Amino acid sequence: MVAHALTPDPVAQPLAEPVALTRSGRRYRGLSAEERRADQRRRLVRAAIEEFAARGYHHTSVEDIVRSARTSRTAFYAFFDNREDAMYGALQTCLRLLLDTMRRALDRATCDDNLTEIAVRAYVNCLVADAAAARIILLEGVGTSPEVNALRSRIRRELADLIRDLWAGSDAEAACSPQAAAISVGVFGILFESMVHLAETNRLGEAPAHVPALVTAIDRVLASHPAG
Repeated sequence: MVAHALTPDPVAQPLAEPVALTRSGRRYRGLSAEERRADQRRRLVRAAIEEFAARGYHHTSVEDIVRSARTSRTAFYAFFDNREDAMYGALQTCLRLLLDTMRRALDRATCDDNLTEIAVRAYVNCLVADAAAARIILLEGVGTSPEVNALRSRIRRELADLIRDLWAGSDAEAACSPQAAAISVGVFGILFESMVHLAETNRLGEAPAHVPALVTAIDRVLASHPAG
């Protein structure tokens, strides 16, 4: 059975020095069979991100991805069932990196930091740092398949939960109210749709300059919804 793209990306390992191929065939060019497989998948996922971003999902073929990854169709189908599955893998990788980046930034924050600003800046900087991944998250990953839509919804809820956790730091009672979940999703919508607008108008590079206004808007929305 083909491994679905939902399988987490393997943790990157430092490459060993090239060694001769053993009689057992366990290592080649310094990589074990497992390491070669992980490397192939990483290259295919990155190629899918680049090709979908450059050509658009509907104009990208499996051959385009394989050529960019410098591998074979056999390797592609060892990891993905079809082009939709490759989009799932590409979007999953991009979204997980975005979420992990925000969480790491918040983990490093001190008690004197504005946590909303930390989270918003991490979100924006992650998108700006990788234009291809940003296009997958904001534009190309929309509506390609029910599975992709479900993935987007799940990550959106995780990001909304992150916002709700930040809210709880300043108003725990309000963050636990019956309306809190919907408000948190709406607050994330402010951030997401702002980035979509900039991406659609080829101005995503301007996003860092919008951070102060976005932080102010988010703080005002949360402050205007006390418990009760």
